[in-house]
Amino acid sequence: MALPHEEKPLGLQVPPVTAGVEIPPEPPDVGARALSVASRLLAGATTFFFLSFVFAYFYLRSLNVEHMFKPNHVKPVQGLGIIFVIGIVLSAGCAFLAGRQGKAGNRDAESERPLTMVFSLDWPTWALFSVMLGLGAVAVQCIEFTQQKFGPTDGSYASIFVGWMSFYMIAVLATMYWLETHVATEWRARRRPAPRAEGDIKEADRLIAPGLDAAVFYWCFLAAIGVLAYVVLYLL
Repeated sequence: MALPHEEKPLGLQVPPVTAGVEIPPEPPDVGARALSVASRLLAGATTFFFLSFVFAYFYLRSLNVEHMFKPNHVKPVQGLGIIFVIGIVLSAGCAFLAGRQGKAGNRDAESERPLTMVFSLDWPTWALFSVMLGLGAVAVQCIEFTQQKFGPTDGSYASIFVGWMSFYMIAVLATMYWLETHVATEWRARRRPAPRAEGDIKEADRLIAPGLDAAVFYWCFLAAIGVLAYVVLYLL
């Protein structure tokens, strides 16, 4: 049990109250820190999940039983793969700019001003571009599934390719939904701002910022996995 004079390792905590007293709202930095930690934990879980495909690829490739790891007819469409990875990278870049613009809007820090001056669009616009590019990349991958000449039963490489890219698209769709919810919340708050004295959402940008930062971090991380998938599945 921590002593009263010891510094709390997780920042501000909900202040203690006596029995029968209504519990006060938690300090804003508690929720922000929880979202930050949760996004890192989610990134770690995602790493272990997709690491299984990386291990399977190199392990089965090293075995290459009867030289059937990757038969000659098992070749992904390189052009669609390039479009897919470019869309993923551009989407992550737009999300990164959205996160920076969101921070610049809440903190008038000196380091944020040059970026705000160069990229004058507000963060919901950048986030919307990110969502559109991410969904476009998923659409391109779906088109590739219809154009490729192999299925999941055509060797080890084919099964890894289909499994890895299918689960990756599901992760991308979920992340795009996560990012889109912040855009929708921001636009709703702008259309119907809370009254000065009372309202459901006060200082909407301050409340949205931690969730946006967590979503941007995870999407940039997931985009890096997408680049790894392209290098392993298309180039090696």
